[in-house]
Amino acid sequence: MAIDLNSLREGWDCEAKTAGGRDGRGQVPASLWETYSAMANTEGGIILLGVQENQDDHFRSVGIPDIDRVERDFWNQVNDSDKVNRNLLRRQDVERAEIDERTILVIRVPRAERQQRPVFLNGNPLKGTYVRRHDGDHRASDEDVRRLLAEADALPRDCEILDGYGLDDLDPDSLAAFRNLFRSQSPGHPFLAGDDREMLRQLGGWGRKRISSGEGPTLAGLLMFGRQRSILDRLPAFHLDYQHLPEPSDPVGMRWIDRVTPDGTWPGNLFEFYRKVVPKLRDGVRIPFQLGQDLLRRDDTPQHEALRESLVNALIHTDHTGRGGIRIRRAPNRFEFVNPGTLRIPREQVRIGGRSDCRNPAIQRMFQMIGAGEKAGSGFPRIVQAWREQHWRTPLLEEDHELYETRLTLTTLSLFPVEVGKELEQRFPDRLSALNQERRLALATALLEGRVSNNRLQELTEAHPSDLTEMLRGLVREGFLESHGKQRWTWYTVHPGVVPKETDERFEGLPAGSEGLPTRSEGLPTGSEGLPEELLDQAASIRTRGKVGKEEVYAVILALCRERYLSLRTLSGLLGRSPDYVRPNFLRELVNSGQLESLYPDRPNHPDQAYCARNHDLAEGNAK
Repeated sequence: MAIDLNSLREGWDCEAKTAGGRDGRGQVPASLWETYSAMANTEGGIILLGVQENQDDHFRSVGIPDIDRVERDFWNQVNDSDKVNRNLLRRQDVERAEIDERTILVIRVPRAERQQRPVFLNGNPLKGTYVRRHDGDHRASDEDVRRLLAEADALPRDCEILDGYGLDDLDPDSLAAFRNLFRSQSPGHPFLAGDDREMLRQLGGWGRKRISSGEGPTLAGLLMFGRQRSILDRLPAFHLDYQHLPEPSDPVGMRWIDRVTPDGTWPGNLFEFYRKVVPKLRDGVRIPFQLGQDLLRRDDTPQHEALRESLVNALIHTDHTGRGGIRIRRAPNRFEFVNPGTLRIPREQVRIGGRSDCRNPAIQRMFQMIGAGEKAGSGFPRIVQAWREQHWRTPLLEEDHELYETRLTLTTLSLFPVEVGKELEQRFPDRLSALNQERRLALATALLEGRVSNNRLQELTEAHPSDLTEMLRGLVREGFLESHGKQRWTWYTVHPGVVPKETDERFEGLPAGSEGLPTRSEGLPTGSEGLPEELLDQAASIRTRGKVGKEEVYAVILALCRERYLSLRTLSGLLGRSPDYVRPNFLRELVNSGQLESLYPDRPNHPDQAYCARNHDLAEGNAK
């Protein structure tokens, strides 16, 4: 078996272990099992035994002299239920490879199916479950383990019959509106023959307990048709939020142009949220369209169907026990759909289609009855096809295991927008003409989307992953891109180059000290002397400690950024945490929740990005 170590660095989650043992002849390392558990519980990956990872993140073969013993010991341990609770491997997943006349062992760990997780060690799921993060293997929190166990349950969570709830917890106007849409879609359907309770029972929104003979609405019925207070009594973190964001050039302080969120003036359930948001998404696509009174399939274009499908997908695939809530953003030239819960099947399978594993099948069934949503796993491929018909950028589907959420971004821009070409030409005068189409595409994607990666380019081109790796490295060597992260999580941003004059002008109004310059000897970023002493003391309380609760860090960040813009580098220095840790774990969530605003909201990874706490009172007034 031939294998190219360099091609693995960015195409796979890959872990190298020398596996030399005490005698240098070879031994299964104890740390292998933590990696096996972590990869199985996350996205899978490759473990290389007999390979050393150098300081520059490159791999070097060192070989395993007694590979027969190592391979035999590995199979004995992976089949030992006292060591690991589940063997996911087939014989062909473990192979030998020859590199530089040395023999190594290649172990391909698949992503465990939902019903197989968690994969844990030493018979203890709470202490022996690991997950994969950007910087390695981490023991899963108790919350992570409980979530994995709940996801593995064969009984869908939305079919739970709720004790103490009745028809009075459901909104009658929502039920009546749903019945009208159902009737217009399927006149004479037998589910419509009975009263509301019988209709709900047929749809999975009402259930009867066979042992105790009790009955009541299911979680699906409550979420779909419930009153806001009744939903929050069952799920305190439940939240729905749609925002139409302004142009970046609009007056500072305007947080949004239009917003839909539970405020007591409407029931605050999924069905009413869908009815309110569909017309607003429709207006964001400038393609001829006529909307019927039922909001459904009247001279639909594929692009409008794609937006409706994206909204329904967010509603039916959400883990409604998760934090953050469902967030829909309509911004200039893009739509974002964010929901708690990661994908239940691999992302590659979602792109291909043909397989579905819905988190809330009863809610899915209800939407299907009114003509919204697909069941055969064809939803995402249809969204991609609709966008390609308009020659727009391929939809970007991401899952964040740390934040436990999934994000779908639909951009209504071409692969090479004119304005992006102009900015790149300003940054790299007289250099772009020498680049081929794929290299220009990589730069345009990094500038437009804030970052580019090997995986993202695979969605946009037909090039081989190893060729893309070499191309991206070449762009780094030539000063076009900057590299971040490592291995599968390597991503790239556009090198600042010659910063356009417009960028300089936009920064003239920033407070002194917001640049985020290198740190002084005492560990604080230069310019931080402009901050009040009590804020520096607050930051020191985070910087000088190890593990700190998230809420405490949130509070300090918001205090630091009140009435001033601070860059990621400045905040990272003040908090004593790396930028790659601060951005995904704190800044992204504070921006998404509306507590922080970014200087360049349409370009999250702009090299001059900075953050300021929102003045809620002022913002609310301006928005109105």
